[in-house]
Amino acid sequence: MKHLTLILTAALAIALASCSRGPITANLMCYNVHNCVGLDDSLSCERIARIINDAEVEAVALQELDSMTTRYPGHDMLSEVAALTDMYPTYAASIDYRGGKYGIGILTKEKPLSHRRVPLPCRSEPRSLLIVELKDYYYCCTHLSLHEEDRVKSISIIVNELSQLDKPAIIAGDFNALPNSMPMQFLARQFHIFPKSGVPFTFPANEPEREIDYIALYTGGGATANVLRHEVLTAPVESDHAPIVARVEITE
Repeated sequence: MKHLTLILTAALAIALASCSRGPITANLMCYNVHNCVGLDDSLSCERIARIINDAEVEAVALQELDSMTTRYPGHDMLSEVAALTDMYPTYAASIDYRGGKYGIGILTKEKPLSHRRVPLPCRSEPRSLLIVELKDYYYCCTHLSLHEEDRVKSISIIVNELSQLDKPAIIAGDFNALPNSMPMQFLARQFHIFPKSGVPFTFPANEPEREIDYIALYTGGGATANVLRHEVLTAPVESDHAPIVARVEITE
């Protein structure tokens, strides 16, 4: 009986500790880096890395990344930026391209516990969802199709995939969709799309006039987010998109 009491006491203590854990703070970035080729046609991983380092983020979702293609011989864009930012790279190749790969990636200060690529539909070229597991949450990256029907189908797949995860899940990416479009309205049913302070436009980087890059929390599992900061950074030359940065408190 005494042994059973000790077990129950320990279980209660663990449960109370879990319930009393405070919010998870996450510092995040999303950036379509256009293969680190800027609007001046210069390829510079150093410029992209400088933006990431200056933002002091812990996880970055990146889109449009060549890996060892003949288009940019000898360059693995994600690995090069990872080395310059002292972050762990996780790559998801969406297509084979010119002797190498082309896809999306995530950089994290923390070594990922696991990762998985999920294929997404696109009539012009295959797309991907990359899910990276960290200690307290999942960070996900995507780059959706230029076709609205494909984007709607992709979001349905994304919702299904994230609903199966056992921690809060945040998705970031170039959705190629305006805020009031059908895909983003569909996403908003089960995601908290983080509102941006100031001008929300992210494309084109030199004269932004469209908002197509987003960071959002999946709320279907009960998680909530307090957005402390979410803004578009000024970066008019380094890529054709501007980066976005968010600081959020996530409560399960």
